[in-house]
Amino acid sequence: MTRRSARHTMALLRLHLACGLGLLTRLPVERLLPPRYRASAGRQTPLPWPLGRSIWCWPLIGGALGTVTGGVLELLRLVHVPPLVAACMALAAQTLLTGALHEDGLADLADAAGGSTRERRLDIMRDSHLGSFGTIALVLAFGIRAAALAALAAHTGWAGVIACAVAGLLSRAGMLVLPAHLPPARTNGLAHALAPLPSAPLAGALGGTCVLTFGLMTLWEHHGGESGGPHPVTLGLALLPPAAACLGVVVAAGTARRLLGGYTGDVLGACVVIVECLVLATFAALAA
Repeated sequence: MTRRSARHTMALLRLHLACGLGLLTRLPVERLLPPRYRASAGRQTPLPWPLGRSIWCWPLIGGALGTVTGGVLELLRLVHVPPLVAACMALAAQTLLTGALHEDGLADLADAAGGSTRERRLDIMRDSHLGSFGTIALVLAFGIRAAALAALAAHTGWAGVIACAVAGLLSRAGMLVLPAHLPPARTNGLAHALAPLPSAPLAGALGGTCVLTFGLMTLWEHHGGESGGPHPVTLGLALLPPAAACLGVVVAAGTARRLLGGYTGDVLGACVVIVECLVLATFAALAA
């Protein structure tokens, strides 16, 4: 590889990472952008971001967010913060990083269930007001995750970090399955920008998620044999978190198809939260 091609590859990787971070977090990404993208930011028609090509790194970003969440949980446990308080503070840190983007999608999708037609449901999802269905969905989502993290925080070691990292990986990989199998529900917005989903980045995202999840579950199994840690798990039990993630994707996809006839950006966010809830609940059961 020549020096010029190496620079081009690095610039492309930075651009893809900026796309993923800019979408999935509230972190500043300007420094990651190549010079021509930074220069076009103030123009009337800025350069389009290659969102579809950047999906290979979305699960990695999710895993990093999960690791930070689990790290906060573990640090608070080490200074003897009560498990439920530590869990709530860890979720608060995660919410600050993501800007509650995925939770907003969950609330919008839940509120849309009250609409009588597809068009009315899409209109409800664009309404900034929060309804009763959305409120209930948010309370349940935060409650399930807080309870699961509190159960994990009751154990010594790095159970919470591993569980949160796996949940972050699987949830951001799971959201990519929806655009691969459902049509966009709108002709604009994030859903339209991702269609059609590039096959090579999708394969990289899902393949990388499988490898990293296997490695993390191996760490969980090794950690389970240590004194004070969660119970060791067999290979069959180690497949439960990915199975829970698959269930969450099926629920999100089925709901989106029934209510909207396709997916939107809010549906992808809702899928992330649903998968996180199921995966963390599964880890809490494994640690019990």
